Amino acid sequence: MNQRKVSKRNESATNLSNESNAKNLNKTTLQDTQVEIVSRFLANTKITIVGGGGIAATELPKLARELRRHGAEVHFCVTENCLKFIGIESLRWASSNEVVVNPSGLAEHICTSDALVISPATADVISKASNGICSDGATTLIQSALGMRKTIIFCPTMHESLAFSPIIEENKNKLKSMDGVFFTLPRSEEGKEKLPLPEILAINIAHIINKRKLYFNDSIKTIVTLGGTRTMIDPVRCITNLSTGSLGIQVAKTFYAMGIELTLLCAQTNKSIPEYDNQEIVSLPNYQDMYEYLNNINASKYEGIIHLLAGSDFTPKKTSKSKISSKQDSLNIELIKTKKILDMEHLSKIPFKAAAKLTSDNSLESLNIAKDLLNKKSLNAILHNDSSTAWNKTQTHPGTFLSIYNNEGISVQGNQEISQQFYLSFQNYLLNKKRMTS
Repeated sequence: MNQRKVSKRNESATNLSNESNAKNLNKTTLQDTQVEIVSRFLANTKITIVGGGGIAATELPKLARELRRHGAEVHFCVTENCLKFIGIESLRWASSNEVVVNPSGLAEHICTSDALVISPATADVISKASNGICSDGATTLIQSALGMRKTIIFCPTMHESLAFSPIIEENKNKLKSMDGVFFTLPRSEEGKEKLPLPEILAINIAHIINKRKLYFNDSIKTIVTLGGTRTMIDPVRCITNLSTGSLGIQVAKTFYAMGIELTLLCAQTNKSIPEYDNQEIVSLPNYQDMYEYLNNINASKYEGIIHLLAGSDFTPKKTSKSKISSKQDSLNIELIKTKKILDMEHLSKIPFKAAAKLTSDNSLESLNIAKDLLNKKSLNAILHNDSSTAWNKTQTHPGTFLSIYNNEGISVQGNQEISQQFYLSFQNYLLNKKRMTS
């Protein structure tokens, strides 16, 4: 009798457990198509990926999910040839939307997206697009987008022999001359033009879309300095400032993704710097080289400079031309103060200037040092952080962000949040400039 009751209780418990597992499984299944949002670079942007037929089509699920991580709504309209390389279910999963192959009575061949991304843009798709050929839903969609002057981004992939064909080159140039049409740069490898890595391609796509949407395709150029500089004692020894350069890299990524053209002046960093299409990277590990480079630039062509360099405050008064012998028991080196980059009169031609100030603690006195720097150097914005947390791996780069729009400052946590504040300050400057000139 008791055993029978126990058995019934266990059976009931098992059923409840199974129901609970089923509910959890359903939740997991629903969440499986979701992505973690890492930025809002493409927020409120509907993108249709037009998939051509090529082995690079296998990269489409990764690209779709990467675009979604930056806030985009992604759809697919693909050719029959595309489906020879990637399954339709993979594309449906990656986009979390139905995939269009053959348009129905709902007229899916008429463009309703903000932008088209043609990837892989094969020689076949490029040639059809440039000559108005509508052989299927995908190629017809491209012509619809051209007619509406939508943003259309071709991501070419093909064998180099095809890329160098004069006919294909002519077709590319024909498309590039059209309003709203852009090409990303391929990754040349093994005699082929391949797609860049999805995380690089997604940011290049964001740059093109935002540059056209926010700045009407005008070139707004900005400088970002990053890393730690060194000053030489002799040909093999130096005094250096520690800096990972990670904040500068994130700031550069944010500005670039939002449509700004960048020049990155990089001192020493232990981080890899992403190589995007429309940015220049200059390596200047020595402080004197960095100073001279900035002193000789055409400052008037830049709209802003974000100076995040851990610049050398002191340099040896004399630098030995030969290696100093290690047999010496002691070595006295006289240090003299360096010239400050922010003091360059030359840089006053750049209207937007922002920087960072590292102090020894987070006291009110230290914060006031940053405020004084904001005013004395005529900066638009400055980040204050302290050395007690700068190298703490358990913390995510806390600080106080000050600007001419908020002199009291706001607390910021992490490189991404700091980068957003630098960009918002720059955007405020651009809006004020527009109001004054209109």
